[in-house]
Amino acid sequence: MLGQLLIAHPLLNDGFFNRSVIYVTNFNDEEAVGLILNFKTNYKLRDFRPELNNGNFPIYEGGPVAKNQLFFLHTLGEKLNNSLHIKNNISFGGDYNELLHLINHEQVTQQQVRFFVGYTGWGAEQLSDEIERKSWLVNSPTTINFNDNESELWTEKLSEVKSSLKVFGEISHDIYCN
Repeated sequence: MLGQLLIAHPLLNDGFFNRSVIYVTNFNDEEAVGLILNFKTNYKLRDFRPELNNGNFPIYEGGPVAKNQLFFLHTLGEKLNNSLHIKNNISFGGDYNELLHLINHEQVTQQQVRFFVGYTGWGAEQLSDEIERKSWLVNSPTTINFNDNESELWTEKLSEVKSSLKVFGEISHDIYCN
């Protein structure tokens, strides 16, 4: 599951996770952890770190757990100390102060890093049970593009799993979620 995308089933109606696309950053016998890629907030990095000259990086809602913490995915690889390689070109975390230094000196772009408040987590076997119940569809991306338009990401990834599901992305979210 590590490095996989979880795409919310079109009929998932739990409120928070409707139309979410989650990148799995940790998966083992005890837990699964991921970050929601397509829930952009109104915040920018400069709202948390006003001293940054280049703080226009958007902040995404990573999930309902630890909403007082900032997490990040990136494509910097070994350029950022202490980062954890997940899969293909994506790494998780690393030296936060080093990243801020690189951002402040315009050595990192918004296409290379995505910031999240909070994360999504599951206990042992919980995610597997939810996948078995078809709450989540699983997609194996070859890469993650931080340029993706988050408002269209769910529809795009849903149709990659099965092209006939694209029709759900064309239906207004309000029609089947109320």
